[in-house]
Amino acid sequence: MTPRRRWRTSGRVLFAALAAAGLGVPAGVSLIDTEADDPGRFSIILWVGWVLCAVLGAVVLIHAMSKVISAPSAGLALAYDALPILLVGAWIVVAPALITRHWLLGGVAGSLCFYHLHLITPRFRAVPTPRWVEGAPTFRLCVANVYVDNPTPDEAARAVIDTDAEVLILVESTPAFVRHFDNAPGADRYRFRVADPGDTSDYAVTIASRIELAEGSGPEHHGELRVMRAVVPIESPGGRTTVTIFGINPMATVDVGGYRTWRSQLRRLRRTLAGVRGPLVIAGDLNTSRFRPEFAGLLDLGLRDVHDTLGKGLQPSFKLSNRGWLSALGPVARLDHALTNRPLHPVEIEDLEAHGSDHLPFVVTIAVHAGSQGPAAPQPGTAPPGTEPPDSEPPQDRPLSHAGGPR
Repeated sequence: MTPRRRWRTSGRVLFAALAAAGLGVPAGVSLIDTEADDPGRFSIILWVGWVLCAVLGAVVLIHAMSKVISAPSAGLALAYDALPILLVGAWIVVAPALITRHWLLGGVAGSLCFYHLHLITPRFRAVPTPRWVEGAPTFRLCVANVYVDNPTPDEAARAVIDTDAEVLILVESTPAFVRHFDNAPGADRYRFRVADPGDTSDYAVTIASRIELAEGSGPEHHGELRVMRAVVPIESPGGRTTVTIFGINPMATVDVGGYRTWRSQLRRLRRTLAGVRGPLVIAGDLNTSRFRPEFAGLLDLGLRDVHDTLGKGLQPSFKLSNRGWLSALGPVARLDHALTNRPLHPVEIEDLEAHGSDHLPFVVTIAVHAGSQGPAAPQPGTAPPGTEPPDSEPPQDRPLSHAGGPR
């Protein structure tokens, strides 16, 4: 599939232009129509309403046009992550604006409210369960960002081991944490590992498995992206099916140069996925909510987020701190994800306690379509993502489509 060409501009410049236009609308309209809302007669509260709507409107317009406009900006990326929370401000404005008959302001705020509903309503709807799931073999996957500065690593290690999941994705798994994990005793229960001994950064990922891993498992470097690949054989009455699991932890946007690196890593991930065949899981702390355009680009490849699939897409996982009053506010956004393709379907999911981390782990039970083709070498050419209805057989012998990374 040919990548879409998008008009590229500076995120900051575009945001400033749209916000200024939002503030200029009421002034311009009031000059034409003396009965319209006149900002010259507004109280400070209504000016705050217009400023809030102008800022939110700028973010929403850029977000809505992301398929045709590329406006990379770390600030906008963080605003996208918080968009479901930020748009609550529109609901605060719309009622007093309509009550006081400021129709223009009420109309703008109301439009933002509709966009809010457009974003969050689908997160409550579960995808219909395919017929093949009944009686299909399953495995349990635990995804846990154990936090590089975890004050209680022993407790965190025991918590993930006690899930008894077949496969664990341990994010920010420093050598010190792995020692605690092995003494917990993860060394006995999870003997099969994929890790990069040379990765001593805060973004190290370890895959630990109770199932002996198949050939093809190991750490991989794709430019700035490090991928831990585990090929997990799942037994069923009909034979063995291998599931490829990618454990990743792209750089956080709040780090210096983090957004540039993160975007580069997501582009690399899309290229890597272009030749992957068979059942696939991508899991870890992706350092993004599902509302960024780059995340939507992964879904365009035919992947689905397990929380969205089960109608739990608005359950957040990231807290602003692992301790103190910021931690007491609870999680504010979901940055921890597991994405699956069509030969897999999540059937149950549970979020766990943080145990010293600023992320909530989760455990997902995933059904595997028996007989789905396992991983194969990348093939030339690409294919569009599957469009089969939920009850149909999943695609078994073609790679994920590759529509080109964000530009």
